[in-house]
Amino acid sequence: MKRFLLTLLVLVCALSLFAGGKSESADNSGTMTLKGPGNVTLKRLGYNIGFDVNTSYMVPIMEESTGYKVEYFALPAENADEKLLMEVASGTDYDIVNLDVDQWRTLVSNGALMPLNDLLDQYGQDILKGNSEETWAALSDENGVIYGVPYMYPYDTEVSNFMVARMDLLRAAGINEIPETLDGFYDMLVTLKDFYGDEYIILAGPYVNSSNGCNSLSFPMVIASAFGIYSDWMVDEDGKVYYMSEHENFDELISFLAKCAFEGLFDPDWAANTTSSVQEKFASGRAIIACADRNLAQYCIPAMEASMGLVNDDFGFISALEGEDGTCTYMESTSIGKVSAVLKKSKNAADAINWINLKVQDQLFINIGVEGVHFTYDEDGSINPINPIFADERGDSYYYLDATDAFAFKDQWPSRIRKSEAQWIAFEATTIDVNEERPEIFVPNDFAYMPASANYARYNTTLLNSLNDFVLQVMAGSRSVNDVSTFMKDWKVNGGEDVRADLQAYIDAQ
Repeated sequence: MKRFLLTLLVLVCALSLFAGGKSESADNSGTMTLKGPGNVTLKRLGYNIGFDVNTSYMVPIMEESTGYKVEYFALPAENADEKLLMEVASGTDYDIVNLDVDQWRTLVSNGALMPLNDLLDQYGQDILKGNSEETWAALSDENGVIYGVPYMYPYDTEVSNFMVARMDLLRAAGINEIPETLDGFYDMLVTLKDFYGDEYIILAGPYVNSSNGCNSLSFPMVIASAFGIYSDWMVDEDGKVYYMSEHENFDELISFLAKCAFEGLFDPDWAANTTSSVQEKFASGRAIIACADRNLAQYCIPAMEASMGLVNDDFGFISALEGEDGTCTYMESTSIGKVSAVLKKSKNAADAINWINLKVQDQLFINIGVEGVHFTYDEDGSINPINPIFADERGDSYYYLDATDAFAFKDQWPSRIRKSEAQWIAFEATTIDVNEERPEIFVPNDFAYMPASANYARYNTTLLNSLNDFVLQVMAGSRSVNDVSTFMKDWKVNGGEDVRADLQAYIDAQ
């Protein structure tokens, strides 16, 4: 409730500030003026990340490529949405804001963003050509006015949130194989608890990382997969939109989570954990298994190899689990991963788009490097990074992306994972193996290209927070499965049906 009231207050302030107002970068005729590289310093706000965004090796690379000086800013790790809204409502002078899709939808609905059609036509032709028509439609209003520049998630079928396990500790407890079924997973947790008692946290979580484009849910989607649940909003075989809590297996899912928590198989601090605390608990050796993504693997595995003498074979990876009846669903990662937008208050809108376009033109150099120095081409034409120089000098480049030639980037992107052996072994075990052995588990992201919706922007973050809170309360024992009907009554009051109506209209129009 506190978060909801704060967000509501900020939105009210934002609405009053955003109403009307012409960009200060327009001359008397309304034309955006281009000052050009070397003549203006741009300001760019991005998501939270674990390094100083102004001292990365990439900062001079970006300037070398584009000629623009840029000051970089990052949102905080906690309460990023509230901070973003307060920053924008206060009249901040950022030129570019790099957002997740829900944040972008909120700013669009509040009228905070600048229309980009003319700017893209004049200064962003490479940006326009690098993305599909359906992508641009998703970032436009009903009149075709574009309000954002897309960074498409570059891999369509990635299991981006998984679990990593200490195989040395599993083997000591008599477990030699990573489970692929929910029953096998549960039996593994019980065996570990019986063997180690309270010496270790059995499973640390949740792990929520905004950079991977997935739902920010308080429980692992590789567990939900065994129940046929893969997103907060889903579409049934008849084309009807429904919420996760309306799924026929939702009660079973939260009952399973509560059972694991009650039996001490999950971290008792689950509800209080952050991304950083989960990383710390695994990297320090306090947890046997952790909810994870590739970033956790990159951070923890090398550190544990150095501090504990572990090797790659001492780590195992748990991908999407199957239910007793063989059910296993995981949503495709096809999505608009990030959206870069220009604030109405920007004084340098033309230069912001020009800067992004120059980055797209020089995409291979910025993101991958120089052939023979940072990478080579294999016989099949795929890119093979030369480490450690690739990791050292292009390791952070993903953070500075505002757009790509999405068609070319699909071929370039896998080389980026190979900058880190730890990332690569995680990707192989959780995604490549699944694509080869169980490709049928992937289901479409039905709302990957849904345009901004006023009701979605207004209500969905609150709905998702309420869903997370409810599941955590069930896991903690303060609420039960019997409270789902009460949760759904609150869900309706909080705008659930309004959001459903918008989503259903989008599905019906396809």
